[in-house]
Amino acid sequence: MSEMDRVGRRSVLACPDCHGVMWEIDEGELVRYRCHVGHAYTVESMRYAIDENLARALGSALRALDERVAVAEKLRDRAIASHHKRSIALWQSRVDETRREANIIRESILRMEQVPSENSGN
Repeated sequence: MSEMDRVGRRSVLACPDCHGVMWEIDEGELVRYRCHVGHAYTVESMRYAIDENLARALGSALRALDERVAVAEKLRDRAIASHHKRSIALWQSRVDETRREANIIRESILRMEQVPSENSGN
């Protein structure tokens, strides 16, 4: 790592592959990023890698929230069958809250998919 400090400066960005520290290296007008493992990116490829990681993370978050809704609905339904009014209200509240959270993530995913590419001429 000390050798990397001689060729560039530490970046605030994490490596999209190994999540290690990235160094920013100026090569004339070109800026590159490299981690201590050796993963290397241009600024443009770094942007794409970060977008891909974000899309995966949002997808994972959405799946987890959808699963949370499914479990809360099952618990609510059990409370309904048992006539436990407090539990019914509690689990319905959790269903509603988690659906709102999932919708925020869903909307974020849709916005990411609608962003035009700079190369598409839009």
